[in-house]
Amino acid sequence: MIRNMKKYFKSTMDLAVKLKDNPPNSKSSFLKEYIDAHNNIGMLEMGLDNLHESWKILTRGLEICEEEEVAEYGDGHSRLHHNLGNVYMDLRDWDKARKYIKTNIVICNRIEHAQGETNGYINLGEVHYRTQKYEDASSYYEKALGLAKSLEDEDALVRQVEQNIETERETVKVMADIKKDEQSLRKLKKDIATGRGTPNEHKF
Repeated sequence: MIRNMKKYFKSTMDLAVKLKDNPPNSKSSFLKEYIDAHNNIGMLEMGLDNLHESWKILTRGLEICEEEEVAEYGDGHSRLHHNLGNVYMDLRDWDKARKYIKTNIVICNRIEHAQGETNGYINLGEVHYRTQKYEDASSYYEKALGLAKSLEDEDALVRQVEQNIETERETVKVMADIKKDEQSLRKLKKDIATGRGTPNEHKF
């Protein structure tokens, strides 16, 4: 199925190239399809864990946007930045992941695409969660939750954000317990070292 989808999107891309070489009266339609084809194939490659191939295709999509002077604040740019943010997250390149996710959030906010903005904040929270910046992660998840609750018929999105918040809180609790145990262990080791040769040695 995935192979057939890739074949379809590549056919769309090939057709768009032909239209570009022999443009119709309006180029906006074929450009949108051309950019969307890059985005869709990039997503498929990401789903197959071909991250570098996905990065190459999505980056080419952005280059086409620049070459053709496509409006910076549009859904094409938004999707490409969103997916590149995900690719960089999977590649563990946190700085670039944040950069592309934040750009996507700005675009979604400008074009009033609240669902896309919500997903952007979820992804930004995920980046901070994975880098153990739990306070920042919580802040972005809360922003995402506020936006999700303002949307109609997005109960699943609200539940997703609430689950992320719950997971983050549980992780913070576990990390605090681990830190407390580590401190107790360090104290015990110190007491053992201090107690050697004294009546308290056996007790420690």
